[in-house]
This record gives sequence, C-alpha cells and structure tokens, in this order.
Amino acid sequence: MSGSRPRIARLAEHIKNQIAAGEVVERPSSVVKELVENSLDAGATHIDVELEEGGVKLVRVRDDGTGIDPEDLELALAPHATSKLTLPEDLEHIASLGFRGEALASIASVSRLRITSRARGSSRACRIDVEGGQCSLVMETGSAEGTLIEVRDLFYNVPARRRFLKQTATELARCLDVLQRLALSHPGVAFTLQHDKKRVLDIEGGLDLAQRIRRAFGAELAGALLPVEAQAAGLTLSGYVAPPRLARVDTTRQMWFVNGRFVRDKLLLRALKEGYRGFLFDTRQPVAFLNLALDPSRVDVNVHPQKAEVRLRDERAVFGFVAAAVREAVRKGDLATPGAALVDSALRREARTQSAELVLFPPAAPREPFRLELHERPVASAQASAADASPAQAPHTHAIRAPLTAALHAGAGLAAGGFVQVAKTYIVRALHDGFEIIDQHALHERITYECLRAELAQGQCERQRLLLPELVELSRDEAVLVAAHVEDLASLGFELQPFGGETIALHSYPARLERPRAAELVRAIAAALQEGRSLSRERLMEEVLHRAACRASVMAGDELEQEEMRVLLERGRALESDQTCVHGRPTRIRFTLADLERAFLRRV
Repeated sequence: MSGSRPRIARLAEHIKNQIAAGEVVERPSSVVKELVENSLDAGATHIDVELEEGGVKLVRVRDDGTGIDPEDLELALAPHATSKLTLPEDLEHIASLGFRGEALASIASVSRLRITSRARGSSRACRIDVEGGQCSLVMETGSAEGTLIEVRDLFYNVPARRRFLKQTATELARCLDVLQRLALSHPGVAFTLQHDKKRVLDIEGGLDLAQRIRRAFGAELAGALLPVEAQAAGLTLSGYVAPPRLARVDTTRQMWFVNGRFVRDKLLLRALKEGYRGFLFDTRQPVAFLNLALDPSRVDVNVHPQKAEVRLRDERAVFGFVAAAVREAVRKGDLATPGAALVDSALRREARTQSAELVLFPPAAPREPFRLELHERPVASAQASAADASPAQAPHTHAIRAPLTAALHAGAGLAAGGFVQVAKTYIVRALHDGFEIIDQHALHERITYECLRAELAQGQCERQRLLLPELVELSRDEAVLVAAHVEDLASLGFELQPFGGETIALHSYPARLERPRAAELVRAIAAALQEGRSLSRERLMEEVLHRAACRASVMAGDELEQEEMRVLLERGRALESDQTCVHGRPTRIRFTLADLERAFLRRV
C-alpha cells in the first residue's frame, strides 16, 4: 500500500459557505427570493428590485424596512447569524419567512456583495462590502432609512455553477415568478421590478389580492376567479380559484401560501385537485391562489434550506378542510364557458382569412333518431313489456325518462322560453340577456351520474334485471379484471358473471341507467377497471360509475323533443352543479347580448 492515508481536517470557512450556497443559491431567482424575504421580515412596505442580465450581473434590492444597526452589519454576514430565533423552542412556531441565518453568508461567498443600511430612527447609514466571502471594514455613508443590498457577478468564483445558468430571458422569467408570488402573498406591500433599466412589474401597496392577480396575470383570469373563504378548527383558507375552463397542462398557476410563505406541498396540491374532482379532466391542472393560515406550531417549515417545503402536523384534517372548501367554491361558481372568448377567436380568424364564417355548431354525423319516453312506467311493467321483446331489445324497453318526467309533471318550466336543438347535439336556450348552448350528452351524463351516486349512498339503487343475460366478449385480461371485481360491481348494481373463456354475462344493471347499450356498457366498465389499476377501491368504483353514466346517457345525434329538452334542463338545475360533465367538460356556453353585438360588429 503506497502513499499516506489522508488526514481529516476542518474545511476553511469560505469553502463551507460555498457548499452551503449550493443548497440556498441555485440561480439569480434564489438571490431575489432570499433578499426580498429579508425585506418583508424587516417590515418593509415598499420593495424595489433591479436586475441586469437576468440577475447574473446584478441583483439590487432596496427596501424601507427597519434597517440594520452598524454594529450588526458584519455579523449579518456570518453563517447561522439571525435576529429571528433565540431559543431552541422558537423552531416550533416560526412566523418569519427567514430564520436559518444562511442566506447572506451563502450569497456573499459566491458574489461581490454590498450592504448599505440605515436603521429606522438612526441619523447615519453604514456600508460593508464582501467579495468571495471576505468582508471590508464597516464605513459610514449616506442613505435613506432602510436597506440596500447589491449582488454583482453571481458565481464569478464558481465557474462550473455559472455555466449551468440559462439564457437571460429564462433567468429573468424565474426572478419575475418569484417576485410575483411574494407580491401575491403580501398585500399592503408595494413591489417594483426593473430589468436593464426597463420597468417589468409594478404593484402598488394598496392593491388587494384580486387586483394583484389582475396586474400579474391579466384581466381574463382575474375576472373569472371564484372566491374561497373558509374557517374551521383553527384553519383559515382564503384566496381564489379559477373555473375549470381555465385549467392548464402544468401547475405554474397553482400558488399555495402557508401563513404568507410560498410553499410546494404535495398534500395541498392533492387537496386542491380533490376539490375539483368531477369538474376537471384528470390530465388538467386547476389554477389557484390560496393562503392557508394556521397556528405556526402546526406546521414545520424547517424542512429544506430553501424553505419551500413544509410538513403539516394534522395532514388528514387539513386535506379534508381544503378539499371541501375548494369544492364549495367551484360548485357555487358560474362554470359556463363565456361566449366572448369564442367570438373574439372567430373574429380573429375572420380578420386573417377575410372570408371565414362564424361557425358555432359543428355538424354531427348522422345517427338514428332517438325518442325519450315521457310517460312514467314502473319497473315491473317494464319487465313485463320486455317479455314480448327480443333479447337484444330488452335492455332498452324500461322507463327511459321516468326521473325527468317527475320534474315535468310537477309543473317545472323555464321562464326564458322555448328551445332549439342544433345538429341533434346541442340545445339552444334563450336568456333574458342573450342565449346559451347546452351539450345534451354532457348534461345528461352529469344528471345520470349524480342520481346514481345519490341512490347508492342511500342504499336505494334499484336494479333492472334482464330476462336473458347479455353476453359480451372481452379481451382475456379485461375478462379476468371483471371477474376479480364481481362483488364490487354488484354493490353498484351491475350483476356480471364469467360465461366461459373471454365472455362476460350481464344479468342486471342499475335501473337509473335510462338507455344502456349492453356491449358498450360492459366494455366501458372493463376499460375503467383496466385504466384504474392504481386507484383506490373507492376511486375505482367511482370511475366505473363515470363510464356507465357516459355510456347510458343521451348521445350526440339523438333527437329530442321540446318537452324532453325542457325536463333535461330542469333536472340539471336541481343538482349540486350541472355546469360540467363528470369528466370535467363544460355542459354549456353562454353568449351575452354584448357578445352578439361584437360578433356583428355593432360594438368594438
């Protein structure tokens, strides 16, 4: 064995700080976050941020906070030096944004840093310069009350880290995102951002959350937001969520704050998605700006150096509270797609082509006419009638529209007048200030699903038994899955049994399914079981109900009469929400008179 064994030695202070900087300072946006959070903790009411070259060349943050005393300037740059913690038990109820005492030391170790500060009430200001972790002497200078911190040439002494930075536009976008999040979570504080001497963001201190969202993300989103306000068991949830039509493919517009701190918490993200369940496609992400306030002792923020992750101590209670509050807000909101956006899109197309037409209703493929039975018949009579029918006809001969008829016989009616069916797919209804277009399949699917779920919850799910079972051939793996879930499916009202090989026999189904097509129904159930392997039993059975409701509802191309359209809409209005189908698609589009006037160029 050649050579000597390496000796253990203490790392130099500047090396330790550079290692710590790797956890705290990833890029210019990290610097912006740490410095602005310090300003907020110092009670600032106005914070100005200036950047050059996306923050790589310069990050300058000026605030009007309490400032730093001259004798504390050098100490502020020491690792783990902070004014926000004193005793170990303080870690159990942290209310400030910063507390670890790492940020300034980490930033100073990988940049050229200058701090100029004048403590509130003091007659003099002082300055300290740091380069690569080496501090100058503290010297007097002139400055207004508050603190000015300049960070130049980030990672100038760590070239490997500097090479990993992105283009200027990308780094600027990340800095802007950080500042927008801090601005949203701190109403009452004014923020400005300049990049290369150009104003990028300006949010006045007097703007409330809705106005800040409008300033940062535009009028269309801000105008559609649904307010969220809920309190229970020491938890307070406030803010806004957006209707499902504004959902995105990513989570960049999901902004969660816990006691004013921006966090990325998986529990809160799951609770938000749960609140939208049934209103939104599973592949889409809701838009939300929400603050959860609770006792600091109920949340652990000392999880990661960047302080973006937290641990909530009462996870189950928080999850249920948040999901219920979000769902209530979404349920109460107007989820109809506004026609204004469609009109604008059509006008833009027309301007481009000079010959485009405003097409509101796409043509549907020809289908066999469908008639709803509006007279009510008991199940027993339906079974008796089925005896005279062929096996293939039997499932379609029971009381198809009995539930809808009850509302009609009760004198239900819509004051807005009659209806027009377009392309045997959409129902057009006049309103006092315009009209709306309803997707008949999406609406009936929601009605069928909600009625099924309510009957199952009450233990009153009636079954429609077939005189002769319907035989449906599946693939081998689908048949095995159905056989494995026979008992679960029976609890939903579906009596399915293996019939040899890959064949499944359908013996009965929930009577609520008004027009089931046996083969489509069984295949939809099999597909739900196959695609939902990773779901819990409860969610899996819910997905089965989703698919069943979809396959047994009025379809695009089914012709409806006036009475049937009227009752369909009345039944929808009786639901918790009839504005989306169970998969999250909107059931209606609403056009106001103003939309029509814009479409016909009567107004700009």
